[in-house]
Amino acid sequence: MRITIVRGDITEQQVDAVVNAANSSLLGGGGVDGAIHRRGGPAILEECRKLRAGHLGGGLPTGQAVATTAGDLPARWVVHTVGPVHTEGQDNIGLLASCFRESLRVADEVGARTVAFPAISTGVYRYPLEEAAYVSLWTLARTPTAVEEVRLVLFDHEAHDTFDRAHQSLDPSDAEIEEQLKSVPEDSWRELFEVAESLTDEDREVSWGGGQKSETGAIQMPYPVYSDRVSHLRRSLPSVVVDWMKWMRGNPLLTEPARLAGAPVADAARLATVYLRGERFNEGVFGRAVQDGSVDAIVDRLRTWVENGC
Repeated sequence: MRITIVRGDITEQQVDAVVNAANSSLLGGGGVDGAIHRRGGPAILEECRKLRAGHLGGGLPTGQAVATTAGDLPARWVVHTVGPVHTEGQDNIGLLASCFRESLRVADEVGARTVAFPAISTGVYRYPLEEAAYVSLWTLARTPTAVEEVRLVLFDHEAHDTFDRAHQSLDPSDAEIEEQLKSVPEDSWRELFEVAESLTDEDREVSWGGGQKSETGAIQMPYPVYSDRVSHLRRSLPSVVVDWMKWMRGNPLLTEPARLAGAPVADAARLATVYLRGERFNEGVFGRAVQDGSVDAIVDRLRTWVENGC
């Protein structure tokens, strides 16, 4: 699937399907939603009302998608999806990613091969533009679909430039990272998998030291105390040369590591690098990744790749 970043008006895109950043009522609103309804005419609203009178009586849930006619738009269908409202301290990456996955699923159902997306949730829903760009691009690149072209249509310079920078920062490519992984000796892989399999529940219980006065009177900062096996696992995981701080911004794998099973092995290496490098800046990051299953998912994906002959 080809992904392009363009600046323009999404209502003018000549594609099979246009994605609408709708609200749950499906009855129109402001921003992209209002523009699509105005340009598309009453036929779109009429089909939305039928959906509300049927199985979507309670409205379209956040993260889900549904298709209607495109009315007078230069497209065949409108795929309506409801993005999350951004709230400080609340993790909505999974819901935003779901908007893109579900929109592609619906596009496949209706037979669309070219699809135009807006910057979902970045308007009145206040989702940070840069994070939304990374969520969008990563999810689109990692979602199996028959869609041949996805066009991200941004209305202003700031949005266009932000998405364009995010698109470029996806390098190095999966193939280049796989080449880095192929340089890992066989003995190192064996050591990694053996120590991962030996972890016990006690190993996963990370304790904390520090927080006490030293002989000089200074207060020691708290620090994680890892078991020998967890420390060994940390030393054994491969890291790769990537811009990990950019890659991690808004990445769904940070909250949904189970998705690694269906992702390229390069993403397992990228995520491992996030936790290994991140530990240097924020001690305890690796321990939390061990506890929440992220490290298990990384090791499982690497093992599958190695056992399948790399």
